[in-house]
Amino acid sequence: MTATYTIVIVLGLIVLLLGLLVAGLLRSHAEILRKLDSLGAGVDAGDHDHGQEHRLTLAPTRDAGTQAPDIAGLNPDGEPVVVSAAVGSDPLLIAFLSTSCSSCTVFWENLDRPTQTFGDRRHRILITTLGESEESPTRAQSLARGEADVVMSTQAWQDYDVPGAPYFVVVDPKDGVVGQGSASTFESLQQFLVDSTNDRRWDRSRRLGRRIDLDDAKQVDDELRRAGIEPGDKSLYQEPGEIEGEL
Repeated sequence: MTATYTIVIVLGLIVLLLGLLVAGLLRSHAEILRKLDSLGAGVDAGDHDHGQEHRLTLAPTRDAGTQAPDIAGLNPDGEPVVVSAAVGSDPLLIAFLSTSCSSCTVFWENLDRPTQTFGDRRHRILITTLGESEESPTRAQSLARGEADVVMSTQAWQDYDVPGAPYFVVVDPKDGVVGQGSASTFESLQQFLVDSTNDRRWDRSRRLGRRIDLDDAKQVDDELRRAGIEPGDKSLYQEPGEIEGEL
């Protein structure tokens, strides 16, 4: 009987030690997962293709008049090129892609024109890879579709603090960077651009209403132009009886 009790006690101690070991391993695993999640490497069950959920987030708007850096480098044919974000009235979508990134393929395939419309707003499109010493120019040539503009520039990645590919930056010609982030699907990129356009319109309308109270004619004119309305437009000066539908 004494031997039996001894065996039972030993087995109990072994089970207890194994339980403590498993608990310690579980705590360590949970701590590793928390650290990975804080670094943005959390796994989402809905993203089966890449194992990681990429989110697009609006960036804080820069001060009015602050322009985003120009992008200078070489195109895949080896010709020097400089692209300015402060040209025209259309926002610029900069797609930071890599020639060796499997999750970039869908964006190479769909961003195939110099300009594309998302929602009801036209965007200039620019694909930017790292420089020719870090990317393959011939592979960039083969990946670029249609008439897509492509610039190879490591400096651009540094200027825009790009953490990795695929990454996207939306630049307003007047306000600078208005949105940035990563995406795992082309559909999520499209939705982000539509939301970004709508949010910019909402913000401008809000600022327009606030600045009108300041009774500053120049500021009012500037905000009207931003909203697509020229100062003096007859729609701003309706006379009684001229409003459509008025009885």
